[in-house]
Amino acid sequence: MTALNTATAVVRNTYGQIIRGEALATARSLVAQAAGKVPAAFDDTHWGTSGKERGKRIGEAVHHEIYDINAEGTRALVCVRATEGTRYGVKTCSKDYFVIARHGRGIRVLPANKAVAAKAAKAAGAALGTAIEVALGKAKLPIKPTEVRTGYKLLVRRDDGGFESAWDGSEWALGKARVEAASANHTGGYYYYATLDECLAAAAASDVFGGGREHNRLAVVEVEASGRHYAHAAQHGVKLCASRVIPVREIASTL
Repeated sequence: MTALNTATAVVRNTYGQIIRGEALATARSLVAQAAGKVPAAFDDTHWGTSGKERGKRIGEAVHHEIYDINAEGTRALVCVRATEGTRYGVKTCSKDYFVIARHGRGIRVLPANKAVAAKAAKAAGAALGTAIEVALGKAKLPIKPTEVRTGYKLLVRRDDGGFESAWDGSEWALGKARVEAASANHTGGYYYYATLDECLAAAAASDVFGGGREHNRLAVVEVEASGRHYAHAAQHGVKLCASRVIPVREIASTL
């Protein structure tokens, strides 16, 4: 098989999905060969014509969305997205990611980490195969070292109105940066969540600090994170670790 031209193979949208280019046709061919091993794509939707359904897309569909392919054209990362359309609009019911891999004369289907697959594809740009490696757990999610990201951290609110870590009791003063070398093996850096939904879901499931830690009545603080980053897959999304984190403001609290 002829290797893909990395200069022209990929055009991505803002979510990291490949929408045009040589890679798209090659990846779709691989996915077609995995028929029976991944949920089939279909579209049973129609345009509503009466009442509150008029002008709305009604029904169910499953789409195959391509997020990555390697340069050899032998592995593709696909999102199987199920949607439902009602008079209230179209919603995504589920998203599952798979790596479709050519194996000898056949095709293998490998489960991919849904928490990092799309993020890795978005960060990959024109690079081929990077998101596949991340989704299979063979590489870390790449984040630009100079990038400043907004995220959310759970802290204890003291009686005097200040904030401290629920992990070690150290102070987190609003507007003051905490700096510590981040590491890939959980031995350094400061942790936070990229989205408010992930942060609150982890708190509700007592999945923030591990067993034996208190998770109730915590303050949700917006933070700005920069420096070296590492991403760790967690039960409720992606937990990020950064070398520099500034608490900006309290925005909510947990029960």
